[in-house]
Amino acid sequence: MDADSSERYVPDAIPEEDLAYFEESRYGNRVGWGDSPAVLVVDMTRAFLEGRRTDGDPVAPTAELLVTARSAGVPVFYAAPDAETTYPDGYPVPTKASPASHRGPDPDRDRDERAAWREKLTEFPEPVEPRRAETVVAKPRASAFFDTHLANLLHHEGVDTLVVAGTNTGGCVRATVVDSHSSNFRTVVPPECVAGTSTVVHEVTLFDLEMRYADVTPLDDVLDRIAATD
Repeated sequence: MDADSSERYVPDAIPEEDLAYFEESRYGNRVGWGDSPAVLVVDMTRAFLEGRRTDGDPVAPTAELLVTARSAGVPVFYAAPDAETTYPDGYPVPTKASPASHRGPDPDRDRDERAAWREKLTEFPEPVEPRRAETVVAKPRASAFFDTHLANLLHHEGVDTLVVAGTNTGGCVRATVVDSHSSNFRTVVPPECVAGTSTVVHEVTLFDLEMRYADVTPLDDVLDRIAATD
């Protein structure tokens, strides 16, 4: 089900006994907002958007988030893979065409598909493209924080609250949110602004992040809060 600002994000896939456990264990306390938010867009590039299978398109909601953030003077950061180092030769990469199980080996075809996919790794759709002055962090692995200077950049800007958008929910978004929490940022995830390759993983991941590391907060509430930033 959807959650408003006073409710936790609890999808229908969560069993009642799990909910009871979290209630008894007092998980799921709201993190809340600090005084200085920023927005981080993770891997919202063509390579990953083409592979999403969850309902809804995160691009338009994220574009709305960016418009509101920029109008309020809230800093915007991006993270995307380094096309050469994040997925080195030999590392399995998704290809939208035929799965490997349906085709025999073809080194030339595989090389061409890998090259085409790499080109899309850093291509943001026009509505969510970074502006010239906005920082794009090249990340070597799933988390935008791993082996990058992102935490230092955010601390230098005085950021205390990070709004995370992007793909994929169960992979790079989750890893980034966990590391954001570990870096002492209050972390907020608008569910409309994230997407994944599996609906059940998407929903359960958002629930788990809500219980442990972040506030999963409807976009309208996030926009209102950012618009009110001094």
